[in-house]
Amino acid sequence: MLEITLSVAVFTLAVAVIGLFAMMGALSARVPDQESDQQPDPTLQTLDDVPVGVEPESWPAAISHLATAERAVLVVFSTLCASCERIARGDTGALAIPPAAGVLISTSRESRGQQFLDEHPMLRDYPCAIDAGGHWLTGALGVDTSPAVLVFERGRLRSAQTFTAAGALRQLPMGLPLMGEDGSMAKP
Repeated sequence: MLEITLSVAVFTLAVAVIGLFAMMGALSARVPDQESDQQPDPTLQTLDDVPVGVEPESWPAAISHLATAERAVLVVFSTLCASCERIARGDTGALAIPPAAGVLISTSRESRGQQFLDEHPMLRDYPCAIDAGGHWLTGALGVDTSPAVLVFERGRLRSAQTFTAAGALRQLPMGLPLMGEDGSMAKP
Protein backbone atom coordinates (compact mmCIF):
# COMPACT_ATOMS: atom_id res chain seq x y z
CA MET A 1 0.00 0.00 0.00
CA LEU A 2 2.82 2.35 0.86
CA GLU A 3 4.41 1.72 -2.54
CA ILE A 4 1.20 2.66 -4.36
CA THR A 5 0.79 5.87 -2.36
CA LEU A 6 4.40 6.83 -2.98
CA SER A 7 4.07 6.10 -6.71
CA VAL A 8 0.94 8.26 -6.98
CA ALA A 9 2.67 11.10 -5.10
CA VAL A 10 5.75 10.97 -7.36
CA PHE A 11 3.56 10.84 -10.49
CA THR A 12 1.48 13.82 -9.28
CA LEU A 13 4.63 15.79 -8.51
CA ALA A 14 6.07 15.02 -11.97
CA VAL A 15 2.85 16.18 -13.67
CA ALA A 16 2.87 19.38 -11.58
CA VAL A 17 6.49 20.17 -12.53
CA ILE A 18 5.77 19.55 -16.23
CA GLY A 19 2.73 21.82 -16.01
CA LEU A 20 4.78 24.51 -14.29
CA PHE A 21 7.44 24.45 -17.02
CA ALA A 22 4.75 24.58 -19.72
CA MET A 23 3.18 27.64 -18.09
CA MET A 24 6.60 29.35 -17.79
CA GLY A 25 7.26 28.67 -21.49
CA ALA A 26 3.90 30.15 -22.49
CA LEU A 27 4.51 33.20 -20.32
CA SER A 28 8.02 33.81 -21.67
CA ALA A 29 6.66 33.68 -25.23
CA ARG A 30 4.43 36.68 -24.38
CA VAL A 31 7.26 38.82 -22.97
CA PRO A 32 9.21 40.59 -25.74
CA ASP A 33 12.99 40.27 -25.93
CA GLN A 34 14.25 43.64 -24.71
CA GLU A 35 17.52 43.52 -26.64
CA SER A 36 15.93 42.96 -30.05
CA ASP A 37 12.61 44.78 -29.74
CA GLN A 38 13.72 47.99 -28.06
CA GLN A 39 15.23 50.64 -30.27
CA PRO A 40 17.64 53.01 -28.52
CA ASP A 41 16.15 56.44 -27.90
CA PRO A 42 18.01 58.94 -30.11
CA THR A 43 17.33 61.86 -27.75
CA LEU A 44 19.15 63.44 -24.85
CA GLN A 45 17.45 63.38 -21.45
CA THR A 46 18.41 66.11 -18.97
CA LEU A 47 19.84 64.97 -15.63
CA ASP A 48 17.82 67.25 -13.35
CA ASP A 49 19.65 66.25 -10.17
CA VAL A 50 23.09 67.38 -11.41
CA PRO A 51 24.23 70.78 -10.08
CA VAL A 52 24.84 72.75 -13.30
CA GLY A 53 27.38 75.53 -12.84
CA VAL A 54 29.90 73.61 -10.73
CA GLU A 55 33.56 73.93 -11.64
CA PRO A 56 35.86 71.08 -10.58
CA GLU A 57 38.95 72.14 -8.65
CA SER A 58 41.02 69.46 -10.37
CA TRP A 59 40.67 67.25 -13.43
CA PRO A 60 42.04 63.81 -14.34
CA ALA A 61 45.30 64.41 -16.24
CA ALA A 62 44.18 62.78 -19.52
CA ILE A 63 41.22 65.18 -19.86
CA SER A 64 42.61 68.23 -18.08
CA HIS A 65 42.64 70.18 -21.37
CA LEU A 66 38.83 70.35 -21.14
CA ALA A 67 39.10 72.65 -18.11
CA THR A 68 40.43 75.51 -20.25
CA ALA A 69 38.46 74.93 -23.47
CA GLU A 70 35.90 77.53 -24.46
CA ARG A 71 33.39 74.70 -24.88
CA ALA A 72 34.08 71.03 -24.23
CA VAL A 73 32.22 67.73 -24.08
CA LEU A 74 32.87 64.82 -21.73
CA VAL A 75 31.19 61.51 -22.51
CA VAL A 76 30.86 59.26 -19.46
CA PHE A 77 30.66 55.49 -19.60
CA SER A 78 30.53 52.91 -16.81
CA THR A 79 31.91 49.40 -16.99
CA LEU A 80 28.72 48.14 -15.28
CA CYS A 81 26.24 49.74 -17.70
CA ALA A 82 24.62 47.70 -20.52
CA SER A 83 23.75 50.84 -22.52
CA CYS A 84 27.36 52.02 -22.18
CA GLU A 85 28.54 48.68 -23.53
CA ARG A 86 26.23 48.89 -26.57
CA ILE A 87 27.20 52.48 -27.35
CA ALA A 88 30.94 51.89 -26.87
CA ARG A 89 30.77 48.78 -29.04
CA GLY A 90 29.26 50.90 -31.84
CA ASP A 91 25.92 49.08 -31.90
CA THR A 92 24.02 52.40 -31.91
CA GLY A 93 26.31 54.17 -34.42
CA ALA A 94 29.57 56.07 -34.29
CA LEU A 95 30.23 58.61 -31.56
CA ALA A 96 29.69 62.08 -33.02
CA ILE A 97 31.24 64.48 -30.56
CA PRO A 98 33.17 67.69 -31.22
CA PRO A 99 36.97 67.96 -31.27
CA ALA A 100 37.19 69.50 -27.77
CA ALA A 101 36.04 66.29 -26.15
CA GLY A 102 37.05 63.51 -23.85
CA VAL A 103 35.83 60.17 -22.52
CA LEU A 104 35.64 59.22 -18.86
CA ILE A 105 35.30 55.58 -17.81
CA SER A 106 33.78 55.21 -14.35
CA THR A 107 34.74 51.84 -12.91
CA SER A 108 35.45 49.98 -9.71
CA ARG A 109 39.10 49.24 -10.56
CA GLU A 110 41.67 50.87 -12.85
CA SER A 111 42.36 47.51 -14.54
CA ARG A 112 38.67 47.02 -15.38
CA GLY A 113 38.54 50.51 -16.91
CA GLN A 114 41.61 49.74 -19.01
CA GLN A 115 40.00 46.49 -20.13
CA PHE A 116 36.84 48.41 -21.16
CA LEU A 117 38.98 50.77 -23.28
CA ASP A 118 40.85 47.84 -24.84
CA GLU A 119 37.55 46.15 -25.76
CA HIS A 120 36.18 49.36 -27.35
CA PRO A 121 38.85 50.89 -29.60
CA MET A 122 36.40 53.52 -30.93
CA LEU A 123 36.76 55.34 -27.60
CA ARG A 124 40.50 55.76 -28.19
CA ASP A 125 39.69 58.42 -30.84
CA TYR A 126 39.33 60.78 -27.87
CA PRO A 127 41.43 61.50 -24.79
CA CYS A 128 40.35 58.93 -22.18
CA ALA A 129 40.51 59.00 -18.40
CA ILE A 130 39.63 56.24 -15.96
CA ASP A 131 37.82 57.24 -12.77
CA ALA A 132 38.42 54.28 -10.43
CA GLY A 133 35.66 54.23 -7.86
CA GLY A 134 33.83 57.07 -9.62
CA HIS A 135 35.19 59.51 -7.03
CA TRP A 136 35.96 62.39 -9.40
CA LEU A 137 32.66 62.10 -11.27
CA THR A 138 30.48 62.00 -8.18
CA GLY A 139 32.62 64.18 -5.91
CA ALA A 140 33.57 67.01 -8.26
CA LEU A 141 30.46 67.04 -10.46
CA GLY A 142 27.68 65.26 -8.58
CA VAL A 143 27.04 62.91 -11.52
CA ASP A 144 26.13 59.30 -10.79
CA THR A 145 24.42 58.36 -14.06
CA SER A 146 25.81 56.65 -17.12
CA PRO A 147 25.97 56.93 -19.99
CA ALA A 148 26.11 60.69 -19.67
CA VAL A 149 27.31 63.60 -21.73
CA LEU A 150 28.53 66.69 -19.91
CA VAL A 151 29.05 70.04 -21.63
CA PHE A 152 31.51 72.51 -20.12
CA GLU A 153 32.28 76.16 -20.79
CA ARG A 154 35.69 77.25 -19.56
CA GLY A 155 35.69 74.36 -17.07
CA ARG A 156 32.23 75.04 -15.67
CA LEU A 157 29.52 72.41 -16.09
CA ARG A 158 26.94 73.85 -18.48
CA SER A 159 24.63 70.87 -19.04
CA ALA A 160 24.31 67.19 -18.18
CA GLN A 161 22.25 64.65 -20.09
CA THR A 162 21.93 60.92 -20.42
CA PHE A 163 21.45 59.04 -23.70
CA THR A 164 21.01 55.51 -25.05
CA ALA A 165 22.19 55.95 -28.65
CA ALA A 166 25.34 57.52 -30.08
CA GLY A 167 23.24 59.56 -32.53
CA ALA A 168 21.75 61.51 -29.62
CA LEU A 169 25.09 63.29 -29.22
CA ARG A 170 24.34 65.27 -32.40
CA GLN A 171 21.80 67.21 -30.31
CA LEU A 172 24.40 68.63 -27.92
CA PRO A 173 23.76 72.26 -26.98
CA MET A 174 27.15 73.45 -28.23
CA GLY A 175 25.77 76.62 -29.82
CA LEU A 176 24.28 78.07 -26.65
CA PRO A 177 25.54 81.42 -25.38
CA LEU A 178 28.40 81.39 -22.90
CA MET A 179 27.85 81.86 -19.20
CA GLY A 180 29.25 84.92 -17.47
CA GLU A 181 31.79 84.62 -14.67
CA ASP A 182 28.97 84.74 -12.10
CA GLY A 183 27.15 81.83 -13.78
CA SER A 184 24.52 83.98 -15.52
CA MET A 185 24.10 83.94 -19.28
CA ALA A 186 26.57 86.27 -20.99
CA LYS A 187 25.55 88.57 -23.83
CA PRO A 188 26.61 87.18 -27.20
